[in-house]
Amino acid sequence: MTQTHPELGMQVKQGLAWSSVSNLVLRLGSLAVGIALARLLSPEQFGVFAVALTVQTVLMTMADLGMSADLIRSEEPERKAPTVATLGLIAGATLAGAMAFSAQGTAELLGSPAAGPVIAVMSCSLFLAGAGVVPYASLQRTFAQRKLFIVALVDFTVGTALVLLLIMLGWGVMALAVGRLISQAVSLLVQFQLAGTPFRLGFHKSLAPAIISFGFPVAGANLLSWALLNVDNVAISRLAGPVALGYYFLAFNISTWPMSALGQVVRSVALPAFARISSGRRKGSFATLLGPVWAIALLAGVMLALLAAPLVEVIYGDRWLPAATVLVWLGLFSSLRVGFDLAASYLLAHGAARATLFVQVAWIATLIPALALGVPLGGIVGAGAAHLAVALVVVAPAYAIALHRNGSDLRSALHSLWPPFIAAVPASAAAAVTSLTFEAPVAALFAGAAVGAGTYSLLLWRWFSLRLGEVRAMLADAEEGPANGTGTPGPPSVPMKITCRPHHPPSEGATVTVIITCFNYGRFLRQAVESALAQDGVTVEVIVVDDASTDDSIAVAQELAASSHQVRILRHTSNQGPVTSFNDGAVLARGEFMVRLDADDVLTPGSLQRAVNVARAYPSVGLVYGHPLHFTTSELPRPRLTTKAWTVWPGREWLEDRCRNGLNVITSPEAFIRRSVLQTIGYQAHLKHTHDMELWLRIAAFADVAYIHGPDQAWHREHAESLSSMGIDELEDLKARRLAFDELFSGPAAALPEAPDFKAKAHRALANDALARASHEYDRGRGRAHKSEALAALADELVDDPEGLEVWNKYARRRALGPALASQPLRSGPARLAGRIRHELQMRRWHNSGVF
Repeated sequence: MTQTHPELGMQVKQGLAWSSVSNLVLRLGSLAVGIALARLLSPEQFGVFAVALTVQTVLMTMADLGMSADLIRSEEPERKAPTVATLGLIAGATLAGAMAFSAQGTAELLGSPAAGPVIAVMSCSLFLAGAGVVPYASLQRTFAQRKLFIVALVDFTVGTALVLLLIMLGWGVMALAVGRLISQAVSLLVQFQLAGTPFRLGFHKSLAPAIISFGFPVAGANLLSWALLNVDNVAISRLAGPVALGYYFLAFNISTWPMSALGQVVRSVALPAFARISSGRRKGSFATLLGPVWAIALLAGVMLALLAAPLVEVIYGDRWLPAATVLVWLGLFSSLRVGFDLAASYLLAHGAARATLFVQVAWIATLIPALALGVPLGGIVGAGAAHLAVALVVVAPAYAIALHRNGSDLRSALHSLWPPFIAAVPASAAAAVTSLTFEAPVAALFAGAAVGAGTYSLLLWRWFSLRLGEVRAMLADAEEGPANGTGTPGPPSVPMKITCRPHHPPSEGATVTVIITCFNYGRFLRQAVESALAQDGVTVEVIVVDDASTDDSIAVAQELAASSHQVRILRHTSNQGPVTSFNDGAVLARGEFMVRLDADDVLTPGSLQRAVNVARAYPSVGLVYGHPLHFTTSELPRPRLTTKAWTVWPGREWLEDRCRNGLNVITSPEAFIRRSVLQTIGYQAHLKHTHDMELWLRIAAFADVAYIHGPDQAWHREHAESLSSMGIDELEDLKARRLAFDELFSGPAAALPEAPDFKAKAHRALANDALARASHEYDRGRGRAHKSEALAALADELVDDPEGLEVWNKYARRRALGPALASQPLRSGPARLAGRIRHELQMRRWHNSGVF
């Protein structure tokens, strides 16, 4: 995979420039054509075409099954392309046949039988769309906006010429369908030529499931997105008739002029840009881009709403004035759509296709009843009001939740919304007053727009310039790559979390040092050493560190060393503890990689080679781990040994997730370390219970982290004398984890720019955990005892505002009830059941993904 992107900033700038030029030229051309068509066609004819276009655009979103988005973000697009091309053709042909077969029935269902033949002709466009998935994705991926502009210009020129010619020849509405179809075919040929992508079919059965599993949610989200923008056409056609639909269709088109221009620019570069922005910038990337985008979108939406009547009258004539009433609502709604487009691009770039789909499901589920209520009550105005209300009340909060769950800084994003909104208030008043002073619609339109935009620009110019500077800084950071001016190790170099199929770089020559710490584990030591020596594909060095054992451990170690030159022994004359034992062994290590293995644990067959394969494939990875198989019997349980996939996180992203939940996800024997990273950041800290946890966190602060899906990487033995079985109580555990985070952020990791935020997140996570455990004490009838009060006191130590934590209310309610009432089965039963279910789901997720 590509680790750095030195030309990202320049590519984005060029992409934005060409996309802006393309949209300006094409929108002006579309405006001119729209004016001509409004003069040549009646509102009823517009309504017939709107019905046909609604059916075609809804199905068009399914033609590529979301595969173009997968190719744009893929690390191996050339390998995927033949499979995607085949799947695209199959999907396009299937949808085209279904649309043609159901054309007349669909038209009658929508209340416009005259649209049936038009729908049948336009069905062929679905097949062409499926055939063009690969070249389109190739051009988008490389920010080739100049070439995409040429494709769009050819499509527009050919289509416009044919439509006007056929209308003058008396073809009526059918002219729009035929012209659209022929122009799409011509532009598809141009697209293949400019992309330099051969038309190559193929099918790789190992790639197809992943392509489809990513693509279906995207396609579903796209389908719902277009359905959202066209379900109003269906409602109006059914409830108000084709004439009302003609007015509404015209108003909706007007509202999309500036929004589609800006939204297309955003979509053309946002998805590949978000996917390639460095991990250090990921959290704030959405908020950084949202500010300037929202500023422009809000101005355009407000001006459309305020100047709707003179705009419609000037451009289309007074017979279309009924369309102005709904344009007021649609103009404001369209400004929100641009922000939604940006949010969807962020989510898709980071693999959150399902989150996007869920937002669309919530959107359409609330919009349909809103339209069913709004259209009968207010006609086309009711439809516009329904769009705006649902966008504000449902869609915006849903996207906010999805963004927050996928790592975006929601607070910064909200701060980006207020300055443009505040500036829009006086600008709106100025535009309204100015337009009312002129009777002529032309003067009212241009004077109102000039005064409103001028006022808005004067109030917002400084803020807007600062936000553009932040965008340039973000792109420059991605362009220059990570800097290291602090004397500490540089940041991780994997730009975003990836999950991929495993491949196998040569592991020959890789030496792994297995450090086995032993104190009175002579009965287990032989099995641990032999599991390391039996590893295939790598050269193994074993260092046994005997911590002054009083059993036969040293005798077993000496016997093993005598039988193999790969085994060395380090013996303590007095007991030093596990931390010193590992650190002393690490100093003697000579391998490229290291594993810390307690003498009572065992490595599974092939464990080290599987880890070496990941580490060799991604040199930025400092820590590799997999699933540990816990057991209590004398016989080793049968392990899983097949690698299904790898996940590689930017280290700081993995670290942030650990801080967010405050939990350790690595037992120990399954962890595999790059020795050069350990030498740079230092060995284990002298913590009593969480020395392992702190080391994993510290590695992640300065290197990337990988997880191996599928196999069991080690056996972890649980027995009465093991350190893990001796255990500590809940309060000690929380305090021990707190010490791990405090130790981490008082060492080299304190120099990270994210350190204060990460530490605060860790403390809040531990405080939440403490209060949840205190609540559980009340559910068990042991509230107000020393333990529950001590847990609550710890939460108070960890954060300044424990009352603001998400679990505070649950704890406060139980305290108010008292332990006797709180522990009643009818009260505590559901909470305890929910806790067990939550724990089970958490463990399943850890088992499958390596994180909670």
